[in-house]
Amino acid sequence: MGRYINATPGVASQVVTQSTTYQAKVNDRILADCSGGPFTITLPAAADTLAGDVVQIYDITGNSATNNITVGRNSSNIGGSAADLTINVANAVITMTYTNATYGWVITTN
Repeated sequence: MGRYINATPGVASQVVTQSTTYQAKVNDRILADCSGGPFTITLPAAADTLAGDVVQIYDITGNSATNNITVGRNSSNIGGSAADLTINVANAVITMTYTNATYGWVITTN
């Protein structure tokens, strides 16, 4: 997958494979395996984030259209809305960047 440059000095990115509920960390690249059923990935808490922090989620099995991946907002907004995000498109790749308390996490690529 190559190297990933993160915007947060001192916080290395990590690649993790998950198939059950997971608490994301700043600069995670999450390879989501939802072939066994839907699950939730919870974003890092606002207290642990800085503007420019990133979380990426990859539907590696192409099953999110059937077994949705819920992105829990963890009290931060997602795109300015106080609602969780549902990934329901097969093979989706979502990059979310933290902006501020008003807009929270915004989708910067999908």
